[in-house]
Amino acid sequence: MIPILLISFFIFLALGFPIAVSLGLSSLVGLCWQPMNPMIVVQRMFVAVDSFPLMAVPLYMLAGFLMSSGGISRRLVAFSNALVGHITGGLAHVNILASMFFAGISGSAVADTAGIGNILIPSMVKQNYERSYSTAVTAISSTIGIVIPPSIPMVIIGAMLSVSVGKLFLGGILPGLIIGFCLMFTAYLIARRKGFGKTHQRLSLKVVGQTFFKAFWSLLMPVIIVGGIVGGVVTPTEAGAIAVTYALVVGIFIYRELTMPAIYECLWRTGFQTAKVFFVIATAGLYTWLLTANGFPILVGNFLLSITEDPLIMMALIVVILLIVTTFMESLATLILLLPILFPVAQQVGIDPIYFGVMVVISIGIGLVTPPVGLCLYVAADIAGVSIPRASKALIPFILTIMFFLGLLLFTPGLITAIPRLILG
Repeated sequence: MIPILLISFFIFLALGFPIAVSLGLSSLVGLCWQPMNPMIVVQRMFVAVDSFPLMAVPLYMLAGFLMSSGGISRRLVAFSNALVGHITGGLAHVNILASMFFAGISGSAVADTAGIGNILIPSMVKQNYERSYSTAVTAISSTIGIVIPPSIPMVIIGAMLSVSVGKLFLGGILPGLIIGFCLMFTAYLIARRKGFGKTHQRLSLKVVGQTFFKAFWSLLMPVIIVGGIVGGVVTPTEAGAIAVTYALVVGIFIYRELTMPAIYECLWRTGFQTAKVFFVIATAGLYTWLLTANGFPILVGNFLLSITEDPLIMMALIVVILLIVTTFMESLATLILLLPILFPVAQQVGIDPIYFGVMVVISIGIGLVTPPVGLCLYVAADIAGVSIPRASKALIPFILTIMFFLGLLLFTPGLITAIPRLILG
């Protein structure tokens, strides 16, 4: 049955079916090949989404949309510009730093791309930055959105693997910050070589202070979310509900930019995105259950263990697998399909679950900017009005930067595990 499931899945993908539909149809093909009670389809799809931690996903989405509609993006960009706008390639650095701030709010890389890109890409083009360069900076910096907490993929990983979401959030802080600063260094080198963004603007502590106070309520949100989870005061799902309430209060009563039509739009977008996400989770849950029931994880696990039992080499193999798969498959579907297969192998060779989870998130983040399924790349390219091939070429040095850091993390897992162990033990 395993060959039937795998072959039919790739056939449906090749025919252009969406990933969720391909998973569902290939599961039905498998069930026809090995007849079972039809009720198993409904049952396994329901079980896949029947999770209290997964309720955090739509809540974080809604909080991000509300804060973005309530003026957060503009305030974060202004604060970022005050901090780094004076550096050569200023708007590129503003783009990356604003994405790092926005990462602490939305938990979604695609939301980051749209929220920051709609403001900064037109500004960069007006200041004579190449469209392809502007697209590349926006797309790659948005991948930090799923590394710095809160992170929707980390919530899903925690729910699937029964791993502490609070520890995953803490594990993503240091790598996320380092990735951001590495991308800023790469952007600086490119801007200096090509003559982008030369400015006579100077760092003004007065402007920094003014923009900080305007962005204060936005910057406080991730502190509340992560602090509440890490402190054991609330669960990730409860923190999501608090984030939504906080976003409504700030947007309506403090920033006074959140209107009823905007709230309605945010609710509609959240419902639409949640339906897409949970449809993938449901059909992937059925598909992976069929694979598991037929022993596919054991086959893959034995194959990987026959290659090596060294934790470092095994983690490197897992990263390579994720990088290859996310090039052709949507990142969320990759998580749902591969984690039940790869995580037991990682545990068997002694890889720390928090280290494993954060490495997975960074790896699938690269898939968000690599064609043919790079969602962040497509969003940024659409905003900039540039072709995918041109944008992809401009992305190469930035992708190499993250991959270099990913390789460094293979040898320095302490960069991920240090903060969780220091704070939570």
